[in-house]
Amino acid sequence: MKSKKTVIFISSVVLSLLLFLYLDFAGNVSGYRENAGKADAIVVLTGGLGRIDKGLELFNKKRADYLIIAGVDKDATIESIFFKRDIGFNAGKIILEKGSTSTYENAIAIKGIIEAMDMDSIILITSFYHMQRASYIFHRMLPSGIKVLLHPVTTENFDEKAWWRGRGPALLALEFLKFYWYRLWI
Repeated sequence: MKSKKTVIFISSVVLSLLLFLYLDFAGNVSGYRENAGKADAIVVLTGGLGRIDKGLELFNKKRADYLIIAGVDKDATIESIFFKRDIGFNAGKIILEKGSTSTYENAIAIKGIIEAMDMDSIILITSFYHMQRASYIFHRMLPSGIKVLLHPVTTENFDEKAWWRGRGPALLALEFLKFYWYRLWI
């Protein structure tokens, strides 16, 4: 009987801790702000609505010399990504990174690109719900001297101001699990 009470007590403590960590994680989602600074490159992580459009907008406003789109399909081209859109002043400065398939792999690939091009700073673009994990991974994987400016993007499938509505809790639960997985792993 005493063993069952111990299991229930430990389970309650673990579940309470997980709930606290999840709510803390969710509470941080809306804390990011669009960054107004300039950098050597804008890095867009694919996988979410509006990210590439925001990257192109900042690129056309000359917020960086290069636009790097990380995690594009191996068959993608600039024309297929920017179909019938004005890609601005210099399409030759748009880099399509085609080898990565996860946020961790994005960071490794971007590290290679920015080191090869001797860059000191990036503007990292991803969705609000993804920013905490992406920021953590990029800060861990990039050399300490690289300045990472965060620029979150609002998407149709997630309201960062009311994360508990619609698909928000499910999106955040997945991000929460991945975030803590990476916290343990890297």
